[in-house]
Amino acid sequence: MSGLVEVTGPAVEPISRNEAREHLRLDDDVDDSQVRAYITAARIWAENYTGRKFINTTVDQFFDVAGRDPLLREGIKTGYSGNQIKDGLELGLSPVASVSEIYAYDDDNSESVWDASNYYVDTAGMIARVVLRDGGSWPTDLRNANGIKVRYVVGFGTSPNSVPEPIRLAIMQYMTFAYEHRGDFERYPPPTPPAILTTLLQPYRVVRFI
Repeated sequence: MSGLVEVTGPAVEPISRNEAREHLRLDDDVDDSQVRAYITAARIWAENYTGRKFINTTVDQFFDVAGRDPLLREGIKTGYSGNQIKDGLELGLSPVASVSEIYAYDDDNSESVWDASNYYVDTAGMIARVVLRDGGSWPTDLRNANGIKVRYVVGFGTSPNSVPEPIRLAIMQYMTFAYEHRGDFERYPPPTPPAILTTLLQPYRVVRFI
């Protein structure tokens, strides 16, 4: 997803090592590092599908322009491209727990903190926004690219219990699919994940119209 940098990853996975081993019915000779790899791969797949982070993660999101709409948008969109905004800064991941700081960068790459009295964070909808307060003003004299950086925490919480059960079940199902088809992905056509995965995750999927 364009303009997003992960600063601090999740402290834990939504599925514990013991839960994964029990679900996969693994023998004791299967190394724990392999189990962790399957858990992480399944979690990342589900996060990419839903457009969410599950366990609290700190990210930086960069914006080119604040407070005005350009007349022409050029280039190839490789991901979320809502950088050019008029009424607010739309945050690219959900669910947003908090906004830590917002930074502005001038042409000399000097960093300054945008005072929080200028804005509030709207988390009422599925897509969170940084909205200008009455009397507030957007930063000025910004560099042309990545002039604003929003650092925020995104996720359902800090523990696996904070993640909705359908998401946890989908992670375990994808983990099972990947484990059972290990070594099969070189054949054509490659194996595809079972439909139950998207059924479980669809209610949590964030759909954006860009």
